[in-house]
Amino acid sequence: MNSCFDKIQGGNCTLYIHRDFRSAAFEQVLLAGGKKLDQHYQLTTIPASKFARVYKFAVRFDNADREVYFKQYLCRSIWDFIKDFLRPNRAERTFKAAEMLAENGFDAPVIIAMAKSNTTNLMVTLEVENAKQIYQLISEGQLKTADKRELIRAFGRTVGRMHARGIFHGDLRLGNILARRDKDRWRFFFLDNERTRKFYRLPARLRRKNLVQVNMIPPAVISNTDRVRFFREYWAQNKIAETKKTALIKKVLKKTRRRLDEKRNSKSCKSQF
Repeated sequence: MNSCFDKIQGGNCTLYIHRDFRSAAFEQVLLAGGKKLDQHYQLTTIPASKFARVYKFAVRFDNADREVYFKQYLCRSIWDFIKDFLRPNRAERTFKAAEMLAENGFDAPVIIAMAKSNTTNLMVTLEVENAKQIYQLISEGQLKTADKRELIRAFGRTVGRMHARGIFHGDLRLGNILARRDKDRWRFFFLDNERTRKFYRLPARLRRKNLVQVNMIPPAVISNTDRVRFFREYWAQNKIAETKKTALIKKVLKKTRRRLDEKRNSKSCKSQF
């Protein structure tokens, strides 16, 4: 565990709390597994998978209110329960992935607390201020054309650098990446990192998987020319033979079209009931 964190034991729960964000009341709530959150804080429920609970609320640290995100990982099956005894749990894997990203020059939300017990594991991160999901920025149509193009190029460079360093992100859909304009450059923050890993050499299947996830945005929202802009910057960071580049792009776009069609057909079927 990072040396910036203090370890607190309470009953069967172990809490790791960042030294810059100590609050006795907050820590007691976390040691209780978050069961009393709604008694102490005004919660905003954030949409999440059925295997997690996510809330946003304000906590007072050093006489200043800070917005935080609380994520509780729910047990998906009996195998999850067993595996957590044999390997790091989902919160621990997310923490280690965030450390790895930082060591390689990439950003994730700042983790201020992590708690684990026999029955639950949870994490608390600071809100990334003045940032939006890439999907929102592109689809809302509020960016100037030049800013949108630079966002796409910058993101292509960033994903290219990640892959060049052997890093695979567990779910690289555009809703899982926050973007923020810092002065004259775009900065990206990666969410949902429990399956993010670093390899000595990135497996081809995982490279394809990430590139398909990135491209899962309808043609009505992003043009083929914009996709080319992304790939140009991506390839500038990854030196691969031209024939292999062409073959990979064809596979990525073919699978992307199939998945977009499946998604569209699924929505169409649901609307009929």
